[in-house]
Amino acid sequence: MENTIVECIFDMQFESDYVVENFLSIISNIDGFENIIKLPLHQVPEVIRKNDPNLKLQPLYEITSLKNRDYKITLGDNVIGIAILKSYTSWSKSFYPQIEKIFTEILATNKINFISRVGLRYVDFLESENIFLDKKVNLSINGEEITEKKVFLKIEDSLDDIDYNKIITNHVKYKNSKNSGSIIDIVTSKKDIPTNGLENIFQTIQKLHVINEKKFKEVIGDNYVRQYKL
Repeated sequence: MENTIVECIFDMQFESDYVVENFLSIISNIDGFENIIKLPLHQVPEVIRKNDPNLKLQPLYEITSLKNRDYKITLGDNVIGIAILKSYTSWSKSFYPQIEKIFTEILATNKINFISRVGLRYVDFLESENIFLDKKVNLSINGEEITEKKVFLKIEDSLDDIDYNKIITNHVKYKNSKNSGSIIDIVTSKKDIPTNGLENIFQTIQKLHVINEKKFKEVIGDNYVRQYKL
């Protein structure tokens, strides 16, 4: 079955006494991530960016590697993110090892005082499918089924100290797709993580993945149970 994952992103929000360029120099020494692009927000003065909650977590740089073209790193005053660019194969092979490598190097410098949030986002696109026709998700209003209508369903909750945000939509297109289909967009996150133990941080990141996968399987049909996150 074709891989349905179209986006996979991990990000870490943090507090630090250092300017963003200190982290830029660290990242550029990892796997040849030396291709640096300044994003438009970089033109805004630092004092304004850091005092505006809408700006402080936005990226200033986009960093890629000519040697390793499979990933993209984004860096802002208080956030570092990594996205996979190639076709996703599995969490343990495609994505987690790169997360562990990059953030081990960053955290080892002790330039991060506190991790305010870690988050993992998966977006799946099921082309030509209406997920609400699957009997795992039953929707009705006053007894009338609405599975054939265009629906936007958002669920927010927590499980095992992990927050999750799950959005399910049907009859939509993803970017340049030829056909419409359904999108499952799940974000798992955890706030306020101490930086005094790498093992605890990476256990939390692994847990984000476990809960994300669990929430995916709760709504997806048996014929679409994902093999790609294992």
